[in-house]
Amino acid sequence: MQITGGKFKGFKIKVPKKTRPTSSFNRKRIFDILRNVENLEVLDLFCGSGILGIEALSRGARSCTFVDIRSESIKVVSENIKKLGLENQTKVFKSDYSKFLSSLSDEKFDLIFADPPYNWKEHSKLLEMVKNTLRIEGIFVLEISSRREFPQCEGMEVIKAIKGGDTSLVFYMKKA
Repeated sequence: MQITGGKFKGFKIKVPKKTRPTSSFNRKRIFDILRNVENLEVLDLFCGSGILGIEALSRGARSCTFVDIRSESIKVVSENIKKLGLENQTKVFKSDYSKFLSSLSDEKFDLIFADPPYNWKEHSKLLEMVKNTLRIEGIFVLEISSRREFPQCEGMEVIKAIKGGDTSLVFYMKKA
């Protein structure tokens, strides 16, 4: 898998087994919609290889926190970060998303990615928890199966939703 844009464009990164990484086509779509991620503080939940967060860092994000419950994912994302020399801009946590988000006190993010397994069923809970972790006008990008309805949440506005093949990309913005 290769990084699609920014200073690390073309670099190959390692991908853990039994993951469904965001395709290069969908990553390009995401970053074309986001346009500018420079100086943003990013959170990559269900990070797998870390490709979404690494793409953001490649395109100028200030920092990225990576979270995954699987040991293999944590090992691989840590290797990818080290390979690209991004240790000073990153934090990596082996944790369940709910425990991690609950553990944050005042830390807020400008941009949050979540790419949970397609058969997962806690999207509404995730959206409620993410709302408390985003800054006002922060963006949450959720990748879900196109066969599922995407969740709604008071205080979070869907600003864009794209369906293509098996995947839906839903962009939420936190309202004041």
